[in-house]
Amino acid sequence: MPGRGHARRHAVKPQRDSQEHIKYVIAGVFVLVTLLVLGSALFHSADSNGARVASTHASGEGKEEDAAPRGEGPVFQGEYEGLDIGDLPPGAPLTQESSNTFTIVGHPGERVGQGTKNKYTYVVEVEDTIKPDNIGGFDAFAAMVDATLSNPKSWIADPEISFQHVKEEDLPAGQEPDFRFQLTTMKTTHDVCGNSYNLETSCFMPTGHRVVINEARWLRGAQPYQGDLGGYRQYVINHEVGHGVGYAAHQPCVKNGGLAPVMMQQTLSLSNDELHNINSQEVYKKDGMTCVANPWPYPQGKKTQEDSAANGNRSD
Repeated sequence: MPGRGHARRHAVKPQRDSQEHIKYVIAGVFVLVTLLVLGSALFHSADSNGARVASTHASGEGKEEDAAPRGEGPVFQGEYEGLDIGDLPPGAPLTQESSNTFTIVGHPGERVGQGTKNKYTYVVEVEDTIKPDNIGGFDAFAAMVDATLSNPKSWIADPEISFQHVKEEDLPAGQEPDFRFQLTTMKTTHDVCGNSYNLETSCFMPTGHRVVINEARWLRGAQPYQGDLGGYRQYVINHEVGHGVGYAAHQPCVKNGGLAPVMMQQTLSLSNDELHNINSQEVYKKDGMTCVANPWPYPQGKKTQEDSAANGNRSD
């Protein structure tokens, strides 16, 4: 090593040279520390700017205050060029084999929300053929469901509604949970939900109380969310369980540039015109209205008349 050779050659140098050597070492250490501090500052600056850009990008309008309703999560950096409306974005590999059998995952917890009218219970399941490594672990799926439902911007902003993640065997004999959140393969999703659009979607299936979340969308999100995978996952949970708690009808965009209703089919588009072209029998009219992606039924964290109107009518 160069340092050892240098030490041997100058082992008999006078003390003055040793002192000069020490000065050089101190100077070198000072330069090294300076570079490390500068590098750290640049790193944190880039990280801060990246977070700000991601937040602004997520808002849909370049305003940070509009980013609040959106979710936090990994942002896909790829391109959507060449994709048609509603197409699945590129991304992680998807499970090809299906079983329509499930494993219970996650951990029961406390009730969230007041539940003055409806105290819903739920379990979380993953289809057996889905590998945990593909989705970041089974508990990660359950944790996202729990975190979404317990967020004050979710359906629990309505005092009538509460949710509790339960252990099914602890329920009274013969009683089933009100909801089964299930992460399913594409094939199982098509078998349960149908595939009339020939596009990847999720659904709520009243038979069996199944909130069916398509693995393809869970892993790759949807074009309208522009890579905000966390926000999209929150949306699909809130949208499908919204059907389950009584919001049967989809809702259109009512304010150009405003937040999309959570019961709008945001997986496919944020444009009323485009959704009308996909299914003219739905609620969407060709009125030129386009909204901003929004995963929450109550984005202000409380029940307001405006948000209640956007969610539509709830049936018991």
